[in-house]
Amino acid sequence: MKRFILTVQQSVLALSVLTAMSGSYAGSENAEIEQLRQEVKELRAMLQNYVQQTPPAQPTTQVMVAQTSEPVQTTTPKLSLTKSGAEVNLYGYLRADASYQAKGASTMYNNISGVPLEGTAEEAQQKDRLHSTASVSRIGLNFKTPTAMGDVGGKLEMDFFGSASRDQFRIRHAYLTFDKWLLGQTWSTFIAPEYYPETIDAATYVGGALQRSPLVRYSDNITANTSFALAVEDPKYTASSDPDNEMRLPAFVGRLNHKFANGSMLSGRSFVAEKKTSQDEEWAWGVGIGGKYQLTPKTFLKADYNHIKGDGRFLMWTNSSYVIDDQKHIQSNEFDSISTGITHQFNTQ
Repeated sequence: MKRFILTVQQSVLALSVLTAMSGSYAGSENAEIEQLRQEVKELRAMLQNYVQQTPPAQPTTQVMVAQTSEPVQTTTPKLSLTKSGAEVNLYGYLRADASYQAKGASTMYNNISGVPLEGTAEEAQQKDRLHSTASVSRIGLNFKTPTAMGDVGGKLEMDFFGSASRDQFRIRHAYLTFDKWLLGQTWSTFIAPEYYPETIDAATYVGGALQRSPLVRYSDNITANTSFALAVEDPKYTASSDPDNEMRLPAFVGRLNHKFANGSMLSGRSFVAEKKTSQDEEWAWGVGIGGKYQLTPKTFLKADYNHIKGDGRFLMWTNSSYVIDDQKHIQSNEFDSISTGITHQFNTQ
């Protein structure tokens, strides 16, 4: 009985101690909360006072610099001629040629049709002579102008090789390009200068072609490696090539190109043109195929073949397109030409 009473007294004492401790902790917590509230009020007052005394901040521009490991690419400055942003690229070169001639036609460059025949008076009169000229020097402009419908480009190129016997200024190329169209004077769609072997003779070789014609051309791609071109071109050449010329229609020319994966190329061409005089009318036509085969990255085998009837414009040193017989009828000339050679590039120049 005494042990039980003692236990109850101990429990009552422990409860009283816990109650006293709880009351003390609650009082301490309330004091800390009140202190925190007071500090917040003081900070708010300090912040308002600082805002009232500080002038408004000025707007700033932040520049963001992109980090990249790629080298910076610089571009060549271009000449801007107009406010619209037209770009013009000037190019050209100076070239001088000299030769000492013992026999042959009296010209600086190739003129095989003018070589005197053996036993003629012209041959007997031939003398040694020195020829020199800078007439093949060239200057040109490539340009591009942005418009609301797209870029308009073009080329203007001149040299002084307008005559084989003397220096004479001439326009080689003068045309505009827009989208897939070309309008002006440039290489005929029928010829393929890219397949002719290089030669230092500015007048090229027999069977070569340097024909530039006024034309309108449309070009487009069929696939990534195949393209075509259709053109209407001026069919007239010279009075000696087209005697008694009364042509009314343009020449119609087509071309198909294909590029192979190894860098080789192949093209087929054709044309048809009216040949008309005051007494007769005929149709001239021709087909051609050419290409280049890449032997090494810098060595190409080139070849070109043409069969033409009734038109002497395209190939150098051919006869007239036609002759007019005693009855005033057109008699067309017909011929084939083949050229082949190897081209090797030693360096970028």
